[in-house]
Amino acid sequence: MAHEQLPAAHTPPLAAAAHAARAGAFEWNLISGEVLWDDAVCRMLGTAPEDVEGRAAAFLEALHPDDSARMPAAVAEVIERGGRYRYGYQVVHPDGSVRRLEERGEVLLGPDGRPQRVLGLMFDRTDEGAEAGRPDRSEGTAAPSEAPEPAAGPADAFLLTLTRALARAASVDDVTRVMTDIARPALNAENLLIEAEPDALLREAAGEAMRRAIQEEQPLFLEGLQLPASSATRSWAVLPLSGSDGWRGACLFGFAGTKSFDDAQRTLFTAVAGILAHSLSRARLYDTEHQWAAELQRAMLPRRLPAVPDHSTAVRYLPGTTGMAVGGDWYDLLQLPDGRVGLVVGDVQGHSIEASAVMGQLRIALRAYAAEGHSPGVVLARTGRLLAELDTDLFATCCYLSLDPATGAVSAARAGHPQPARIHAGQGTAVELGLPGGPPLGVDPAAYYPESETVLAPGETLLLYTDGLIETRHEDIDTSLERLLATVREWVGSAPGPDPAAGTTAGWLGRLADHLVGPSHAKSPRADDVAVFLIQHDLLPEALARRPLLTA
Repeated sequence: MAHEQLPAAHTPPLAAAAHAARAGAFEWNLISGEVLWDDAVCRMLGTAPEDVEGRAAAFLEALHPDDSARMPAAVAEVIERGGRYRYGYQVVHPDGSVRRLEERGEVLLGPDGRPQRVLGLMFDRTDEGAEAGRPDRSEGTAAPSEAPEPAAGPADAFLLTLTRALARAASVDDVTRVMTDIARPALNAENLLIEAEPDALLREAAGEAMRRAIQEEQPLFLEGLQLPASSATRSWAVLPLSGSDGWRGACLFGFAGTKSFDDAQRTLFTAVAGILAHSLSRARLYDTEHQWAAELQRAMLPRRLPAVPDHSTAVRYLPGTTGMAVGGDWYDLLQLPDGRVGLVVGDVQGHSIEASAVMGQLRIALRAYAAEGHSPGVVLARTGRLLAELDTDLFATCCYLSLDPATGAVSAARAGHPQPARIHAGQGTAVELGLPGGPPLGVDPAAYYPESETVLAPGETLLLYTDGLIETRHEDIDTSLERLLATVREWVGSAPGPDPAAGTTAGWLGRLADHLVGPSHAKSPRADDVAVFLIQHDLLPEALARRPLLTA
């Protein structure tokens, strides 16, 4: 798996520079476990290129015993903190000579934000004066490995890093990610299985081993297994897990080849099991509370939207996945007395039971004021006054539009909420609607909310949404908004357009809604709720000509 050394005349400039600096290059795929070394790294480790075979075993075999014992802690620390690092250690060559090496690299993240690869260079420092086998602390270098190693020893250092990472893991999925991203590569395991429900275990060798560990309530260390229907040799550390609420499960670390588990390693794996069981107990409780919170939030949203003549609608709602995840985002579609419909998207500040309760009160109040026949500006003013009188410090943003389905005439007002977007699939355009607005609801009891008039033409779509769809910590709101509009323009320009005559508009809107919330759906953790409301005027132009125009 090592790279072939190129003839000097054909060596790329960067490779030539690395050679001039007496450096070797390496790559470690944290997902597959595959390693790539160039010939210089192989020489430094005293390993023949043909013996590497794409795995890290050759590296671990070359390490000096002192460094081998503390390497899991070093790897866990580097991956857990991420970014660039520098680290020094010793290796023992086949002839017994000891070489002092320094590794400089960076942990690279994948599109999902999880550690994916480690890239770096290796240097032979044997003839220099740096202390062997210790983190490099050169002045001006910021590196994860520069933190002092705890005096308690390498095993405790690894457990401390793992505990620190698991403390930030809220859900069972988060715990699994920490174990997969940090514990598995740090312990050089080929794979990792975690199952908190014994009945769900598969009827195969791994499942049987995990069931046995659960039944016997003892760790199993299986060395040099010949798996059924496979010529491969594997070794497993199988750890029983249990929680104070009575649940039982197991964790399995799988290793390629025959691995001997000495007493120190068995003690380490047993300690990992205890930390993991505690984290899973807390995460299972969080997941249960999160499920209740999400169900509460969804129960306060409309189960279905009423049909709007000659219009299609699509809505999407995603709860946040941090904290209690009870948010204040809502949407609604109101049938008004004069035949018009009201379109509502709002967002109560915060993520708590109080935010959800305030959202429910505002939704009911806004419905009542709208049913009295008030214009959008008046509806928002009265709703804001009500919120200001409630015994709460929370405020809310809201966008309320009144639509005449017969003509597409829209009257709208906005209270500190993101601007709706107007989309024309046929022209491939997406622009802000441009509504003037007032302050968020509840901030000023006497606030005034100006109204705007426009017409939703046949084939046009309105997009209303909450700020969770676009806001990120890494860019300003204007950049986020332009990114959203560009996403919409790109999608409507490439996807087959809606065909009202063929009845395909609803499906087109649904696909657009899914496309818009896709990045938020994949984001974990998701810090904010996301609500999206799309409505399109389906009338064909010739049908519109037969309809009466709105008169003042």
